[in-house]
Amino acid sequence: MPWYNGLMVKLCQIILLLLTFTPFIKTAQAIELQFPVACQIMGNCWISNHVDLNDSIGQISDYKCENKATDNNKSTHITLNSMNAITNNVPVVASADGVVDFAGNGGGFCGTRVTISHDKGWKTNYCHLDTKNLSVREGQQVKSGQILSSIGMTGQTQWPHLSFSVTRNGMVFDPFSGRSTIEGCALSAEKPLWIGGKNPPYEPAAVINAGFTVGYVKNQDIINGAVQSATIIDAKTPQLSLWSMMMNLREGDEIEMVVQTPSGRVLNEVKQTIESNIDYYPIYFSTLKKGFLWNAGQYKGIIKITRDVNGKPITSGRIVQIRMVDRPKYN
Repeated sequence: MPWYNGLMVKLCQIILLLLTFTPFIKTAQAIELQFPVACQIMGNCWISNHVDLNDSIGQISDYKCENKATDNNKSTHITLNSMNAITNNVPVVASADGVVDFAGNGGGFCGTRVTISHDKGWKTNYCHLDTKNLSVREGQQVKSGQILSSIGMTGQTQWPHLSFSVTRNGMVFDPFSGRSTIEGCALSAEKPLWIGGKNPPYEPAAVINAGFTVGYVKNQDIINGAVQSATIIDAKTPQLSLWSMMMNLREGDEIEMVVQTPSGRVLNEVKQTIESNIDYYPIYFSTLKKGFLWNAGQYKGIIKITRDVNGKPITSGRIVQIRMVDRPKYN
């Protein structure tokens, strides 16, 4: 029927027009966000999970079109380096000016949370907050950078972190790409929503804590952040342990831990290929010296995690040091 064909042509023209101008509309209405935690990324906090930009069940794409996300995840997770780090009361702050829609313990996944409405339909949501440090109320106007609470463990979580989500008119957006979950990932189209328009370095996996100590190390002490790391020890010590807390390990990741002598010689090392995905991984290995002293000087521990990202190996890690002395002066 001619009228039907004409209507279809008209609809196609409208859709084409919307597709053509949507990027410009979106850019004009984009929000600028301050990072929601007052911390040093890759220093005392880490990005442990990104928004999943692949809507298909069982398939994952973070903003780099990689797998640093969990299936159907709608938020960015900002994580501390141990269970005990929650006692540091790391501040969670408002990412932009707005009005508090909700502040309190709503139960469920989020536990204690704050939701803020911003201009042009944008909202930000902050989950797993510490209840005792909650400092805003419903209906209150807040400024960008204003403290809302601190990172906690309320709601459904097994590790202290902030779950931070961004929506506009109900649609979930990824702050690292500026894209909605229905748009998917696109490496060439990243327009971060952060103030300044730049993302922090992409770190597929992370060494979030590490050090040297004497004797054996319990995994639970590494998880809790209770290992007493040393920087100076007696050269008569028979056993030296290099330990690490790792995060976001994925199947196929390569782990390497090396202890070097003051001359740079490899004293001991361990290498491991990860066989299944692990969110938080405590690890250590010990080196024994029997019947003679360690050579005095500075020993180095090198910890590396390597992953193939878009056909390119990316290595993250940490270097720690310890000094062997004949007459130690502990700091």
